Amino acid sequence: MRAKLVIPFTAILFAAQVHAQTAAPAAKEPVEVKATGTPGRAAAKRTAHADFTIKAIDVASRTITLQNKAGESQAFRVGPEVKRLDELAVGDVIAVDFEQGLALEFQPTGSETVAPTTTATALRAGKDEAPGGAAGAGVQATVNVTAIDMAKRLVSLQGAGGNVYQVKAGPKVQLEKLKVGDRLLATYTESVAIKLQKPKKK
Repeated sequence: MRAKLVIPFTAILFAAQVHAQTAAPAAKEPVEVKATGTPGRAAAKRTAHADFTIKAIDVASRTITLQNKAGESQAFRVGPEVKRLDELAVGDVIAVDFEQGLALEFQPTGSETVAPTTTATALRAGKDEAPGGAAGAGVQATVNVTAIDMAKRLVSLQGAGGNVYQVKAGPKVQLEKLKVGDRLLATYTESVAIKLQKPKKK
């Protein structure tokens, strides 16, 4: 796949849908971070997969209608950055893989506070490959430990913007070494990959 400056249209269209239909139910519970084997570091990862079938496509108006496995359909209008719209057909399946990652690293007293820093990447399939692509984004910043529930192994973290969220410490995480007021370097990543699958000819 070749690196491109333009984020693939499928990433924009489907990322929210995949997250809502597959990742979101799991996200209601705090993500569980696990020990990495490196002292002071813990990490977590969530993945989700969804397939969408093309039910209708109008190349002239650049409109495509997708249906999920629950039978729900939605029409999208795609922009001019999509160069291979004519290769899509009714019955094609668009497979979407979604991944979220979180890494937490203890920051010793005196460490420099890291202001929120974001990154973004995009890839698009080459001309000799099936239409598809991938897009990713990440943010890294210092967060503060505001509360610890040892019984439930829940840790509350507050970011620079004041938002508070919880994570659950896995059984091998040495939670007893953490205390309110400690600072952690949090790195959050999110990516979505899309691939067109043509139905097999009978």
